[in-house]
Amino acid sequence: MTITRSVPPPYPRSPTALTRVFGNAGKLLGGKLAAAVIGLVYLSLAARTLGPRDLGVLVLIGFYTLLVGNFLVVQGWHTLLRFAPECPDDVAFCRLFQYLGAIEVGSGILAICLAALAAAPLAPLLGWPPEASGLAALYSLAIISNMQTTPAAVLNHFDRFDLLTAQQLSGPLVRLVGAALAWALEGGLTGFVIAWLLGSIVEGLVQWLLALYELQRRRMLKPGWSWPRGMSARHPGIVRFLITNNLDIGLADATGRITPLAVGAMLGPAAAGLYHLALRLGMVLAQPVLVLGRTVYPELSALAARGAHAAALKLAQRTGLIAVGFGLVVCGVFVVAGKALLTLVGGPGFEGAYVVLLLIAGARTVHLFGFPFGSALVAFGRPQAMLWINLLATVVLLPLLVLAVLRLGLSGAGFHALAYALLTVGGVLLVLRRSTQRELPTTV
Repeated sequence: MTITRSVPPPYPRSPTALTRVFGNAGKLLGGKLAAAVIGLVYLSLAARTLGPRDLGVLVLIGFYTLLVGNFLVVQGWHTLLRFAPECPDDVAFCRLFQYLGAIEVGSGILAICLAALAAAPLAPLLGWPPEASGLAALYSLAIISNMQTTPAAVLNHFDRFDLLTAQQLSGPLVRLVGAALAWALEGGLTGFVIAWLLGSIVEGLVQWLLALYELQRRRMLKPGWSWPRGMSARHPGIVRFLITNNLDIGLADATGRITPLAVGAMLGPAAAGLYHLALRLGMVLAQPVLVLGRTVYPELSALAARGAHAAALKLAQRTGLIAVGFGLVVCGVFVVAGKALLTLVGGPGFEGAYVVLLLIAGARTVHLFGFPFGSALVAFGRPQAMLWINLLATVVLLPLLVLAVLRLGLSGAGFHALAYALLTVGGVLLVLRRSTQRELPTTV
C-alpha cells in the first residue's frame, strides 16, 4: 500500500529562495523583536530592583546553566531538516522525529542533573556569593528550554512560522509577569530567579505542544511509542552528523556563555551585570542571526540536496550582505544613543557598559554577514569544518580573553567577542573558497 506524504517537498514553491528566506524571516522577526522588547522591560525591572551586583549573580546563574545545556543537550534541529528529505512517507518522518526527540530529551535530563550537582563545587571558582549555589541548582531546570530544537524543526519543516512566532513570545511574557510580581512583592534575587526559571520551562514545553499539535493536525501521530530501530541504516551518516553538529553548536555558543562567567570570576558579579546589559541590548542584532538560521538553512539544504552549490553560495552571499546592512544601521544608533539606552534600561550606574556595547554590536554585525555561509557549510554536509573552526577560535582566543579582561577590564570582553567573530567568519569564508576551487559546483 502506498502512503501519501503530508510532508511538503523540500524545494517547492515558485518564489525565489531569497524571497522565501526573507519572507519567512519577516514572520519570525516580528516575534523575535517583540520578545526582545519584552526582555528589555523585565531586564530593566531586574536591574533597577537588584542593582549591578545581584543582577550579575542572576545572569551568571543563567549563563552557567545555558553553558551546561548547550554542551550536553544533543539538539536535533539541523539533523531533522538535513535528513527529512530522505523520508519517503509520514511514518518514516515521524520515526525520525521520535528518534531525535528522544535523544534530545534524554540528554537534557542528564544535563539538568549534572548542572544541579556541579553548582555547589563550582560556585567558589566562579566568584559566586554563598546563596548563589542553591539558586543555581534550582535553575538547572531551565535547561528544559534547550530541549526544544527537534519540535522547532518540525514546525520549520512545515512552514508553520506563525506557531514559531507564538512560541517565541511565551517565555518572555512569563518572565515579564514573574518579574513584575517579584518587584511588587519585593521577592529579591530569589523572586527574579524563579521568574526567569518559569519562563524557560514554559518556552520549552510550549514548543513541544505546538509541534505535537501540528503533527496531530496532519494526522501523522500514531498511538503508542517504541524506540525507532535501524535509523543509521535508513539514514547513513546521521549519527556522525548529529554528534559533529552538536559539538559545533556547543563550541559556538560556549564563547558567549564563558565570557560573562570569566568576567564575573575575575571582576566580580557587578561587572557581569554591566556586561549582560550591554549583551542584551546587542541582542537586537542577534535576533536577525537567529531568524536567518531558521529560514536560510532549509533553503540551503534543499539547494545542496539538488547539487546546486553555486546557487546556495549566491543565496548565502546575498542574504549576508542584506543582513549586514541592517547591522550597520543598528551600530550607528548605538554609537549615538548607547549611553542613554543603557541608563534608560538599567538605571544610573550602567552607562559604564557603553564601550563594551559598541564592541559587542560590531561582533554581532560580523556574525550577521558570516552566519549564512556557516549554514551553507553545514548544508553541504561539512559540519566538521564548522566544528574545527569554532574549536580553533575557542582554543586560540580563550587565553586572550583572560589577558584582555585582566588588562582592559570590561572592555577586554568586548574586544574578545569582536576577535572571535572575525576569526570564525574568516575561517568559514576561507574553507568555502577552498571547497569551491576544488570542485565545479552545479548551478540551477
